[in-house]
Amino acid sequence: MKKKFVLLSLLVLLSLALYAQSASETEENFTYFNVDIIKVYQHKDAYFVLYNKNGNKMGQVALPKEWFQYGSENQSRIRPLPSKLAPYLTVIYKDGAFYKVYLNMPVDRLDPAWAILDNNIDISAKINKETLEMSF
Repeated sequence: MKKKFVLLSLLVLLSLALYAQSASETEENFTYFNVDIIKVYQHKDAYFVLYNKNGNKMGQVALPKEWFQYGSENQSRIRPLPSKLAPYLTVIYKDGAFYKVYLNMPVDRLDPAWAILDNNIDISAKINKETLEMSF
């Protein structure tokens, strides 16, 4: 009886070790960065975001509105921001390549963090629909 119990315990431990090894091989490497948003300008083609960089510098990036549509390839989202938090942008990388972005903004579009950019302004040169390149 003891031999069966020891053998069964050994078999369970061995199977757990094999499962852990196979799970680590399929594990994906995700990293993310959060940056504070100064202002988001809505345009017909994109969200034009002004954000804080290290120190007192300001960065800018254009996020295509296609990314935020239901069923888009990278599944980016505009997420509602709790009332006491400042707006921020979450950029997610999967295995070192851009994966998706979350725009965490107040729901009220009259909030000072939101603004409207004139649709006659051509920002197509600033829009990269394939990936997101930002400096932090």
